[in-house]
Amino acid sequence: MTAPPPGAARPASAFAPLANRAFLALWTANLLSNTGGWMATTGAAWEMTSLTPEPIFVALLAAAGTLPMFLFCFLAGILADRFDRRRYIIVCQVWMMGVAATLAVLAYFGRLDHWTLLGLSFCMGLGNAMNAPAWHAIVPEIVSGPQLRPAIALNSAGFNLARTVGPVIGQILLGQVGVFMLFAVNACTYIGVIFAMSSWRRPAEARAGQRREGFLEAARTGVAFVRGSAELKAVFGRGLCFFVPGIAFGTLLPVIGRFELGLDEFAFGVLYGVFGAGAVAGAILMPTVNRLLGPDRANIWAMGIHAAVTLVAALAMTPVVVGACIVLSGACWLTVIANNGTAVQTILPNFMRARGMAVHQMVFFGAMVVGSLLWGKIATLFGVQASLIVSAVVLVPLTMLAASIRLPGSFLPRG
Repeated sequence: MTAPPPGAARPASAFAPLANRAFLALWTANLLSNTGGWMATTGAAWEMTSLTPEPIFVALLAAAGTLPMFLFCFLAGILADRFDRRRYIIVCQVWMMGVAATLAVLAYFGRLDHWTLLGLSFCMGLGNAMNAPAWHAIVPEIVSGPQLRPAIALNSAGFNLARTVGPVIGQILLGQVGVFMLFAVNACTYIGVIFAMSSWRRPAEARAGQRREGFLEAARTGVAFVRGSAELKAVFGRGLCFFVPGIAFGTLLPVIGRFELGLDEFAFGVLYGVFGAGAVAGAILMPTVNRLLGPDRANIWAMGIHAAVTLVAALAMTPVVVGACIVLSGACWLTVIANNGTAVQTILPNFMRARGMAVHQMVFFGAMVVGSLLWGKIATLFGVQASLIVSAVVLVPLTMLAASIRLPGSFLPRG
């Protein structure tokens, strides 16, 4: 075991950023909002399987929520780099609250069909797409240095903690009240984020670090920066290797739970929730895993384990086996996402951060859209089991390809 070089910062603990009051307030508000979001997401997935049994429509629902990230995220990054990020995020939260309220009203009056559900899911995805670059860009304005990596991991862990709790609560409410209540609760949870963001005051140096470029100039500068950065291309290349085949398990989870396993509402929510439990565990263990393996090798191991558990779930389609595989899958996804996100954050200067993160999100969600549609179509034609097996097999050579690409930031000292 090698000692860190002289002067190297000691790695922060997994929970160190929570000592920062601003980060704690925003993290807590976002946790509650994401809980409401996952209640609504699980409810929408259950509703779609009630409206139609075709796997392709479940895949389209997943794609409708992620496609806006690919289409509009770079535009959002330009806007977030030009305007005050705090106010910009508040506007995005108000938009998403309105979409959630619309879903609740339509569901209450029984006016939701599968096309309306797809359209409003796209509108919700649009709000997330416009919000995401600014949200990621403010994290280094709140925490920095050794706390940045655990802060990014905590954000992912909060998202997945919500993914653990939200589906279970949501499916209980679904059985007792109806799907409209899940959408209504989701609408209310945006209030906390709006309040927390309104209370936060950006550092003066962060505001001064933004450049007031013209729209077209900002777009050209952002494209040129990304095209000229070999490090960013390395992160994007590794991400594509994982996200396109790796999304099959998550995309087909509603079909697996409802039709392959025959679960009721509560068990369906638990199946969704255990992915988040695995991701939270992954966030807690990630500082130790990164210290032992380094972020580069930790990601490769995560990709390999995900391929293995996808194959096992396909071959042994029982609730216990699938549940255990979903837990490990959640830990793998968290590891890859957090390490990739940290690598991008450390590459980008403040004036370029939202645009750079926007491109990162475009690659991430674009890969998931392609993967969701691909594996949904294969499941429709050949069955869910065949789709999972093929995705696991494809991930093996892509993991080997990713191992040949160095992850920027993997030079950080290991204990």
